[in-house]
Amino acid sequence: MVTELQQRLDAQTIKCQVLQNLIAQQESKNASMSESHKELQFFHKRNSGQKEKYINALAFKDREIEELDEELLAVNTDRNTKIEEIALLKNNEQEFQDEIEYLQAKINAKGE
Repeated sequence: MVTELQQRLDAQTIKCQVLQNLIAQQESKNASMSESHKELQFFHKRNSGQKEKYINALAFKDREIEELDEELLAVNTDRNTKIEEIALLKNNEQEFQDEIEYLQAKINAKGE
C-alpha cells in the first residue's frame, strides 16, 4: 500500500512538474507576446504620426495645386483675350489694306 501511495505521489509530482513547465512556457510566451504587442503599438503610433504628416503634406500640395490652377486659368484667360485682340488687329489691318488698295485704285483711275 505504501508503495502504491508512493507511486501515486510520484505520478502526481511528475504531473505537477509538467504543469509547472507548461505554466512557465505559457508565461514566457505571454511575456514575448506582450513585448511584441508593445512593439506593434510603438510602430502603429509612429506610423500614425507619419500618416498624419503625409496627409498634411498632401493637403498643402493640394492647396498649392489649386492656387497654380487659378493662376493658370488667369493666364489662359489673358492669353485668349490677347489672341482675340490679335485677330481683331489682323482683321483691321486687312480692312485698312483693302481700303488702301481701293484708294490706290481710285487714284490710279483718276491719274489715267
